[in-house]
Amino acid sequence: MPLLNSISKVIQAFSKLLHVEIACFNPKGELIAATEEYILRKGTKVHVPFFNNLYGHHITFLHEPGKMQSCVGCHFINHCPSKAELVQDMIINGKKYGYLSFVSFSPENEVKLIENKQYYIEWLSRLKEIIISILRDTDVFKAADNRYFALENYIFGKSKALTDIRKLIKGIRNSTSSILITGETGTGKSLLAQYIHEMSLVSKGPFVELNCAAIPESLFESEIFGYEEGAFTNAKKSGKKGYFELADHGTLFMDEIADLPLNLQPKLLKVLQDGMIMRVGGTSSKKVDVRLISATNQPFNELLDEKRFRSDLYYRLNVIPITIPPLRERMEDLALLALHFIKKLKERTGKLIDSCSEEYMGVLSAYHWPGNLRELENVIEYSMNIESNNVLTTDSLPPYLANSAVSRPILAGKSTSPKPGLAEAERDVIIQKLQAYENSYTGKQKAAKDLGISIRTLYRKMEKLEIHI
Repeated sequence: MPLLNSISKVIQAFSKLLHVEIACFNPKGELIAATEEYILRKGTKVHVPFFNNLYGHHITFLHEPGKMQSCVGCHFINHCPSKAELVQDMIINGKKYGYLSFVSFSPENEVKLIENKQYYIEWLSRLKEIIISILRDTDVFKAADNRYFALENYIFGKSKALTDIRKLIKGIRNSTSSILITGETGTGKSLLAQYIHEMSLVSKGPFVELNCAAIPESLFESEIFGYEEGAFTNAKKSGKKGYFELADHGTLFMDEIADLPLNLQPKLLKVLQDGMIMRVGGTSSKKVDVRLISATNQPFNELLDEKRFRSDLYYRLNVIPITIPPLRERMEDLALLALHFIKKLKERTGKLIDSCSEEYMGVLSAYHWPGNLRELENVIEYSMNIESNNVLTTDSLPPYLANSAVSRPILAGKSTSPKPGLAEAERDVIIQKLQAYENSYTGKQKAAKDLGISIRTLYRKMEKLEIHI
């Protein structure tokens, strides 16, 4: 099969270059391609329940394959031939393409994998991009099911704000009107969009996610609307479907919608008005049936006042507005969320931890959470990796939180100091991330990835907040 041959050749080439065994599996745990040594030692199936828990974590290092709690149920339990593994989930636009793994079978290669972990992680990510680009050009993987998230993970909490959002979504489940989700970075806008899709009339159709800030402006039109053969230099022979065609009879989620180029806004407006698209280089229009959900962390009032976003498009997008509150405004959900993340991260960290100490929760309660749920999950994961007890204690807090606990007295779980303003809080967390990496473009890319924003958005925020690093 040409598809498998192409992936197999790429894997063999990477294996020879990096001196590591490689395997690639589909979402069902069935082998797509692998090196001969891998197939000889581990066969053509993986323990799917374990790997399903890795989705959304991007890269996981398995230091004791076969001996971890999460290995229970695997036929290699306690006698896994692997010495160490790096596992990458393959997800793009909300679609699951499977798993990719670098494996060492000898003690020597185990040491090499551990000592050069960052080097192998970079190559693992590059290989993932190549394999997904091959898979995306086939119809086999385009309809991958996105319903792998448990519903309670989308809008988890019992605060009034979250209860009202769930009530609203239940009330509009028979509607296909456009929805605009607003909220700070890390509040869970993408997860909420998936929840809305799951609860809607088009739930059986695809859920396709597009980050408007991640696509170069020169490629935007061809990515959204697709292109025909010969539309431009290096265009694929058969042409290519755009995001609207991929989302036909389903939902298209356009994240960072405020970054949509101004020259493309009239074309998006026209699609929303008549439901017709035309590929770049095409001569005829095609009807699409797509429910559009968009999201932004930017204030639209400023964009409209500065003429950086068309008001007529804004009104088309904002038929049903939903605002997700930041974590600091729904602190009654903090304990539930912390326990939720502990449960979620048990398999990933291999720790038998079920709860937090009162002192630990006191520090979490006193913090202002500029990074919201994404930052909270990051903190919990750090603590679970560091903690030596069966409950999370203040000894396992990340340094910046531990330092804040020392500098800010905590009484009854609350800070006695006034909470910083939103801009100050956002500035603090951006500076923390930038200082964690080298002062280079690559370092800023890593910081942006940690923050869940694009490099363009990071530069814009640095300029606005007068951050000079």
